[in-house]
This record gives sequence, structure tokens and C-alpha cells, in this order.
Amino acid sequence: MTDDVRAHYTYIRRRGRMTAAQHRALNEALEHFQVSASDIESYAQQASGLGVEIGFGMGDALVQWAFDQPQWHFVGIDLYLPGVGSLINQLQHHEAVNVSIITEPAQEVFAQLSDSLIDEVRVLFPDPWPKKRHFKRRLIQSDFVSDIARALKPGGRLVIATDWTPYAQWIREIVDSEVRLELTDDQIRAGSAPSIRDRATKFEQRGERLGHLIHDLTYRKNSATTESR
Repeated sequence: MTDDVRAHYTYIRRRGRMTAAQHRALNEALEHFQVSASDIESYAQQASGLGVEIGFGMGDALVQWAFDQPQWHFVGIDLYLPGVGSLINQLQHHEAVNVSIITEPAQEVFAQLSDSLIDEVRVLFPDPWPKKRHFKRRLIQSDFVSDIARALKPGGRLVIATDWTPYAQWIREIVDSEVRLELTDDQIRAGSAPSIRDRATKFEQRGERLGHLIHDLTYRKNSATTESR
């Protein structure tokens, strides 16, 4: 990965407005949940399954995922500090022990991972960066998708959702060019239709209120794929 590409995704750490509870969670409890890329290797060996959500927002969908599959371990990756604080508060409230947090760019994390570690990666409603001059800042890029494909186990899934139709087309073009991934589900629903998730994310709810089409894409890593580093 070139220094020029790296500069596009390290240019900002989103802060936003933070509640007193979120600030307290960051100061007092982040160290109990924060891990690094190297820890993902350990979770892959110890848990019956490993799920990663990239850009977990306020953490609602990630917490629900962890409830649904308590035998798995989950890693949430995000730079949005109020969201990190919100997730910590939820994990403490529910006494959840199967979720960890990484507060580094997901591109850097996945570039460090070994092959065939993760059962499922979710990217729910990433920033679409709609202006053409900002397309280079979009999360879904060929190099990043290649790293995700490598880190997935054979048969593992990549789930992506967006409410921005031009970005959905971008995603289809990028991911379809990754030979290790095959499209298994491509759903488009009206914003007024029920979500396919038990807990809709904040940005999913926003897209629904605006009447946007919701695109839910699922890819599977080809089980016949052989990795090479």
C-alpha cells in the first residue's frame, strides 16, 4: 500500500459531539476493550467463529450481532470516538465479554492480518463520499477488498449495505473484480420496507427517512481459493 493511498484514510479521526457518559467510557474503560490487529489472530484460534464490523457507528448492530451469536468473538473497528464510547457503555451495561474494539483505520488493520482468519466481515452504511473529487476517500477500494478477501476463511462472508445508489454500483464494480469473492445475495428494498437486520443502524434509519433505496450485498469467499502471500 503506497504512502499516497495511506494519506487518504488517515487524514481525519472523527470526533463529533460526545456525551459525558461516552467521554467517561473512553477515559475509564477503553483499555479493557481495545485490542490490536495481532489479537485478531488469537481470537480466530480460540472462538468458534470470528466476526468483524468495520465502521460500527454507535455500536447498536454490533451488540445485536454479538447477542445473536454468543459463541463467536467480535471485533469492531471504528475511528468515531463518540461511537466507541457508546459501544463501550452498551457492552458494560449488558456485561458482554465477546466484543473487542480497534480504533485504527481498517485498511491498516486488514493489511496486517494473516490469511483465512475471519468468518464474516460487515460494512454497514459507510460514508458514500458522493462528490467525485472525494471518491478516493471511499472505504471500498480494490486494495482494501483484496485484503478482506485474503483474511476471510474459505466460505466466509462479506456483507455490505448502503443507501446511496451510486455508491452501491461502485461497490458492485469493485467487489465483482475480486476473483476470490462471489456475489450470493443482492437485495434492493424501498426505505419504507422492513430492514433485514434486527437492529437498523443510525445511518440506515436516516436513509429510510429520506426514502432512499437500501442495497444489501452479500459475498462469499470461494472455498476453492488458495492464498499466496
